[in-house]
Amino acid sequence: MRKLFIAALVLAAGCDATRRDYSVCDVKYSTCHKGFTCNLELGLCVPETDAGPTPSDAGPGDETAPPVDVTPGEATPSDAKDAPAIDVAPVDGPTGVDGLVTDVPLPVDVVPPDTRVPDAPGSCLVDNDCTGSEPHYCVNAKCVSCRTSNQCNNDAGAPFCSAQNTCVSCAASTGDGGVCSGTAPVCDPGSGRCVECMQNSECPTAAKAFCVSNKCQGCNVAGASAGGIDGGVSDGGSSDGGVLGACIGTKPVCATSGSMLGQCVQCMTSADCSGSTPICNTGSNTCMACTTDSQCASIPGGPGICMFHQDGRCASDAETIYVQNSTSCGSGSSAGTSATPFCNSQDAINAITAQRRLLAMIGSTLYPITSTSMSSSGQISIVGKSTATTAAGAYVGIHVTALDVYIRNLTIANGGNSGLVVERGATLRLDRCIIKGNTGGGLIVQSGANFDIANSVFDDNGPGQVGTTVTFGGVYLGGSPPSSGPHRLWFSTIVNNQDRGVICFDTSQALTGMLLYGNVNGGYLSCAMDSTNSKWDSPGAGSDVSDPAFSKTNPYHLTSSSKCKDFIDASLAHPADDIDGDVRPKPTTGKLDCGADEF
Repeated sequence: MRKLFIAALVLAAGCDATRRDYSVCDVKYSTCHKGFTCNLELGLCVPETDAGPTPSDAGPGDETAPPVDVTPGEATPSDAKDAPAIDVAPVDGPTGVDGLVTDVPLPVDVVPPDTRVPDAPGSCLVDNDCTGSEPHYCVNAKCVSCRTSNQCNNDAGAPFCSAQNTCVSCAASTGDGGVCSGTAPVCDPGSGRCVECMQNSECPTAAKAFCVSNKCQGCNVAGASAGGIDGGVSDGGSSDGGVLGACIGTKPVCATSGSMLGQCVQCMTSADCSGSTPICNTGSNTCMACTTDSQCASIPGGPGICMFHQDGRCASDAETIYVQNSTSCGSGSSAGTSATPFCNSQDAINAITAQRRLLAMIGSTLYPITSTSMSSSGQISIVGKSTATTAAGAYVGIHVTALDVYIRNLTIANGGNSGLVVERGATLRLDRCIIKGNTGGGLIVQSGANFDIANSVFDDNGPGQVGTTVTFGGVYLGGSPPSSGPHRLWFSTIVNNQDRGVICFDTSQALTGMLLYGNVNGGYLSCAMDSTNSKWDSPGAGSDVSDPAFSKTNPYHLTSSSKCKDFIDASLAHPADDIDGDVRPKPTTGKLDCGADEF
């Protein structure tokens, strides 16, 4: 039986309507759908056919026809080269007239003509179909600029993807998100970009509080302006912002170094400070009140005296009367300056006015002050410099007859009378002074006078006499104190006086934080002493000091073996510092020391 070979034709399922027509082909695009092959002569994809083996030397245009199946002895038709092959094998089944069955070609499937529309410009199936000078994306078979905003360019002024899949300005955005956020939370409608800031109020960080060229910067960047607008854009980036300096008001200085770099601060040096806060705390860059004379030493135009007993300002020459017994000193209306100080201390007192109420006492041979009575009112301050010492001779060293008188850093020594006398109605405030070797006693406070005595030493005075019957050595506190005003003797050292160290007329007068030692006839009489905050050697009740253990090289200063060291609980009221200006209490222990010195 003859075998009938038929060609199986397979039709390709579908094609890409937008990329190319797979019914045509050429040398460059020779790929056809499965079941088709490229006929380069026709330029068409045609069905593959099962036509038996093809001679190896056959090719397009070969004139040799395929063989025709014939029965042995049967002649070959003259047009055999154009006829399909005939199977010559016997065929099962009924036979025809000549006993042979002639093979009939099967119908050949014909590809219908391609009626699809060619690709339109901008059409696509995938992103790679979209080409051009900028990135494009395929959305709904159309090439567009973006799907999401992260495919847009903020620097180009089009940070957001609109509903029409175009990148637009932040001011025109209606697409996904549409709001500037993150590190660039502000819309600049002029450029269309999302930026860090447009004005200072949009820069909340202290170290970068100024908007310069749409970036939050420190005050040390050129263009920073306190005007609030962008110094780099609106003001052209000039050093003062074109309107105002970066730092104004209560923080007028720009920190150019340190931990506050780029921030507006009160000061970088004390030259940036003034008034009652003349000292720059460089740790916090804030102006503060002075606490020691040394802080004011470098402040120009003054005596180098800190008025911490008043408001903490550094004194100025305009308020100071200079006193120094020297070759350059003088008298009269032209005296009292740093160049021509008063020779006589009393002349300086007499020259006090409402504006000039500070006496700067300089040197070791100062004359006494015999009276503080005058027509003007207000506190008088007498402050010693350069180991200032009053040599009173036969006079009282300083006789406070009226007013409120503050005395600091002064030694009153070796007078033939009392070192200090305070009359009724007057107030004496004594701090960091040494009253020594005055034969009429150290200090007499008359009945009705106020007093506040701290961080001072009374040594080897007396015996003095009050009235006809009372003798004392260091201090006499007479009569009842006034109903108002200070009456306090505390944290002082009273030693080696030629009679009792302290005598109190009022037995309720408290002595606090005291060190009493070596005074003839005892440390105190008729005063309220407390053994929990003071040390003394006699009288016996509560006394336990056999030796104050002072330094051998620094008189009146404690050593580590002193019983006054770390003796008092810090909760007790106390002066802020000691005779040297050292802070009380020392931070290392948190305890207070009794006497004038804090170890």
